[in-house]
Amino acid sequence: MTERFITRAFHKMGEYPNNVKLIRNTNTGEISGYAFVDFYDSVSVMHKLNGKYIPNTNPPVKFKLNHAGKSTSINREFSVWLGILGPGVDDYQLYKTFACRYPSIRTAKVVLDRSGLSKGYGFIFFGSEEEQKHCLNNMNGFPGLGSKPIKVNRVIPKSKWHE
Repeated sequence: MTERFITRAFHKMGEYPNNVKLIRNTNTGEISGYAFVDFYDSVSVMHKLNGKYIPNTNPPVKFKLNHAGKSTSINREFSVWLGILGPGVDDYQLYKTFACRYPSIRTAKVVLDRSGLSKGYGFIFFGSEEEQKHCLNNMNGFPGLGSKPIKVNRVIPKSKWHE
């Protein structure tokens, strides 16, 4: 795998990275299994491609994309749990559905099983407590993410489980 291979894979998916840096072991020179890829709109790309198959990989491999850097920190205090998501809902669809209503959304994540299929629930992380509260109060029963209305609940951070 090379920077060129990674760039071509993104091009085939309709995305054009600004820069690709393949990480190698400094002692052996072998590929470490990850790269840093910079996009103009990294949030949109991450949600659109995360979990999708990388073109021309054999055996098939899925994109596993994460944010890097200080500016993308997620405040789990302002998150919600979403249940009864349709089986076809992915991170990108979840993000797009809510980001048009709540501009402070940092990320959206559909939880997958080992085979890569949706478990039917996910999470949204907000940058604003007000938007999180509005979502909790107004999006329960939203009909647009499957055959049944979704459920929306507050997420209790793990640190508060032990108090």
